[in-house]
Amino acid sequence: MGLGIALALTGVPTWAQAQGIRGWASTTVRYMQMQPLQLDTALAGDVVFDQEGGASVDGRRVYCSPEAVRCEYYRPAPLKNAVLGAQDVGFTVWGLGLQGLSTTVLVRARDRLSGELQWPIYDDPFDVLVAYAELRRGAFRIRAGRQQATSGLGFNGFDGGSVRYDGLNLWGEVFGGRSLARGLNEPRREALRGIEDFVFDREVALVGGAAGWRWSRGDVGVRYQREIYSDRSALVAERAALDLTTGLPWGLRLRGSVDYDVPFDRLGKAFVTLQRGIGSGRFLLEVEARRYVPYFELSTIWGFFSPVPFHEAGVRLSGGFSQGTGFRVSLAGRRYSDPATTVIFDPLKDDALRAEAQFLWSPSESVQVELGYDLDWGAAAFLQSFDGAVAVDWTPGLRTRVFATSFQQIESFRLGDGRAIGGGLGLEWVLTDRIRLDGQWSLIRNDGGRGGPGDEWNQNRATVGLRYEFGSDPGLNRRRR
Repeated sequence: MGLGIALALTGVPTWAQAQGIRGWASTTVRYMQMQPLQLDTALAGDVVFDQEGGASVDGRRVYCSPEAVRCEYYRPAPLKNAVLGAQDVGFTVWGLGLQGLSTTVLVRARDRLSGELQWPIYDDPFDVLVAYAELRRGAFRIRAGRQQATSGLGFNGFDGGSVRYDGLNLWGEVFGGRSLARGLNEPRREALRGIEDFVFDREVALVGGAAGWRWSRGDVGVRYQREIYSDRSALVAERAALDLTTGLPWGLRLRGSVDYDVPFDRLGKAFVTLQRGIGSGRFLLEVEARRYVPYFELSTIWGFFSPVPFHEAGVRLSGGFSQGTGFRVSLAGRRYSDPATTVIFDPLKDDALRAEAQFLWSPSESVQVELGYDLDWGAAAFLQSFDGAVAVDWTPGLRTRVFATSFQQIESFRLGDGRAIGGGLGLEWVLTDRIRLDGQWSLIRNDGGRGGPGDEWNQNRATVGLRYEFGSDPGLNRRRR
């Protein structure tokens, strides 16, 4: 629909007579390999109970009681793999017979080329990410089609129109149209078609506005948007945000943002950061305070469970000791609010610690060395990782990269007591000023962990990408053909 609006407003016949076009096409092929887990059972007679009451079968933990006949546990299933392909095309066309008129389009096609592994989103073969016509007249900008808006309220997509005024010190914008599901670039009912029996089969309309003021040392902006069902039967969301950036005395710079959820009458995400250059500007010191609370629309019940926010304070120092070296270190502490629920067992950990250290070194113009460490130790989650890489520029257009990693994560990957160790190779090759080829292969070894559900196994991943740029840009000194 967005692509159709953009084409209709610009006029298809004028494309062939366009004075300028600039864009790119990117082809990516990925190979993914994973080991799924499957539920199994064991006879109670084969289960071994330890002194602490834990149960195991062949060294694997199982869920079992002494009175049970059969016990359940997870065991590794055969390895699965998939080859995934994606094609992106993006371009901007201008000179369409009307001064200030242009069209911007970004589309994506994807397919699961082979393999039995079901990878998310690849059952959706085609997406129109952006497709709008734009007209600029003096301080005004008018857009119509599929658009993406980035602000303190996050990433919002919609099919519709927007009008923006950008003067010397003031700016303002109004927008509206059909709301798209966050992260999916599809209308709400189409994005949720797999669970149609549980959602309203209605479109969602979005309307809103934004305004701001700029001065010599900073800028401030506010944004408001409201989403309702197209038949006006119910409110879906209503939020507002404030963003501020300004310079302060003593060389300080302040950045801050806060959003407000109108239906729930509560503050959402917020942060304030103070920055200051030290050591003759070679180092940057940042101090940040942050608040986070999950956001849920009124169309889902989860928001009524009163999600618990956390507050975090941290400090970050970055810079370089000399030419060819750089570093960044940070440390932050987090505290979760009281959930106001009845605690049956021992209370969960309500604080967290985050730390990061990165070091960059270039012994020569053609060699770059990177070292990194990350720690995130919180409530029901833990991550500790070490990373290193060496990149070599053999020619101005050819770079190779060797990297290694080791991590333990309890949450997404659920390694538990185990650890993953691996590494790989990367290649970046600029064939011409328009064509670039890149690829990467990695091998990760999972040691299975102590008593965990998995065995020791290797995971291979590989990516190959080809990017081609086309068109010309009148802002460049050298015209590209």
